[in-house]
Formats: sequence, C-alpha cells, structure tokens
Amino acid sequence: MKRRALLLLLGSSACRGREQPRLPLATSLLELGSRAGRVAEGTPAEGIAELMHLADLARERLAAESAGPPLAVVTELLFGRLGFVREVSDEALDFALLPSVLRLRRGSCVGLGTLFLALSEALGWSAAGVMMPGHFYVRVNEPGAHRNVELLRRGEIMPDAWYASRFPIPGGAAAEYARPLSGTEVRGIVEYNVGNDHRRAQRFGDARAAFGRAVAAFPDFAEAHASLGSVQQLLGQLDAAADSYRAALSKNPHLPGLDQNLALLAEERAAPH
Repeated sequence: MKRRALLLLLGSSACRGREQPRLPLATSLLELGSRAGRVAEGTPAEGIAELMHLADLARERLAAESAGPPLAVVTELLFGRLGFVREVSDEALDFALLPSVLRLRRGSCVGLGTLFLALSEALGWSAAGVMMPGHFYVRVNEPGAHRNVELLRRGEIMPDAWYASRFPIPGGAAAEYARPLSGTEVRGIVEYNVGNDHRRAQRFGDARAAFGRAVAAFPDFAEAHASLGSVQQLLGQLDAAADSYRAALSKNPHLPGLDQNLALLAEERAAPH
C-alpha cells in the first residue's frame, strides 16, 4: 500500500506541468480589462496563458542560431508573425485594455505598450512604461543603458530626444512625464482611459469612479486629477471639483486647459442659486 501511494503521488506530480511564474503587472491589467471591457474577454487566467504562449514563441525565436538583437526578435514576432497592429484614430476602450488587445491583435499606444510590458514581465526583462503628453511607450533597461521601444512604429528604437521633440512638455518638465513608471502608475493610466470612455458616454458617475482610481494609483497624473474635477463639476460637486483642480495645478501648473476649467468653476460657484 505504501508503494502504491508513492506511485500515485509521483504520478499526480507529473501531471501538473511547469509552475506558472508570478506576473503581478499582467495579472492586474488583465483583471482591470476583464472588469472594464464591454464584452466578455475571458478570465485573467486565460490571458496569462496566452501571454505565456507568446513568451514561449519569443524564447523559441531568441534561441535560434540566427536570432538577432532580442528587442528586434520580439517586436518582429509581435508585428510580423502574430500580426499586431496599431490603432491611432479609434478611441474605443477595447484598444487600451490588455485582454481585448490580445484578442483583437490591435492596440493604441497604451494598449500595445501594456502588452509589451506584460510580455517583458513574462520573459523576465526589466522594462517600464513612460508617459509623455498624449503618448505612452516602453523603456527596456539593458546593462549600462536603456532603449525606448516605440510600439506605434512596430517597435522601432527611438532616442529620448525624439520623444522630447515630438511630444513637448508644457513648461519643460512635470513629475508625470519622461520617467519610468511603476506598475501601479501604469494601471492608473489604463484607469484614466476607462474614465475617458465613461465620460464620452456621459456616464459621469462611472467616470468619476474611474478617475478616482486613476489618481489613487498615479498621484502625479495631473490630467487624471483635472478630469476628475471636470466630472465632479458636471455632477454639481463644486467643492470636490475645486480640490481636484488644485491637485492638478500642484502637480503640473502648465497643464493645458486647466486655467479655463478653474475660471469656469469660479463663475459657477459665484453664480446665485
């Protein structure tokens, strides 16, 4: 009986397959996407399985004798064999959420950027998202240097100066821009996209909740504070809107449009009721 029990134990162990690595950023983004998407996108576990499949394909390519530089190999896999493409005109939320980007093989700068971050995590690479005004890209750390991966140009490596020129920062600098972001801050950017989608649909209560999650995850994100203030103002929560606008102003005093919002709020608060 003891030998039979031992054999059964060994057999059950052999059926488990390899242990899945912990992918905290990918799991968080998949859970967010499954919650926020308009249609069923599958479970986060299914998304992790798909990412691991992509990582396996990447490792096969990287192990080939003729493999080139790792970044070029992986971006060619994504935009060549797997057929991922950019989306720059359609603002639909699907193109910013990781589950639907995996399904549709199409994404915005945020969608493709978070895909690349999740795949980098699965491959064990050191990578971080970086935000510029109106744009998001990925920075991969290599010994003694970093490389900026421009996902809207099929993974072309672009210098810091290119981003500074193409996406200039009003006032020259702000804490939210041009630096590596934490995984939590990246999640805040995706929540900001969720909030924008709700605001376009005039679901202002849902937009307020999403923008609130965005500023909680990414406190330096001035646009998220300002957007939270705008929906609070639309909902008649004028004191809360003033607090949100002040938070945006403290994070980025050069944020375009913020002065106008503050002026409109001042008029509304001064108007007789």
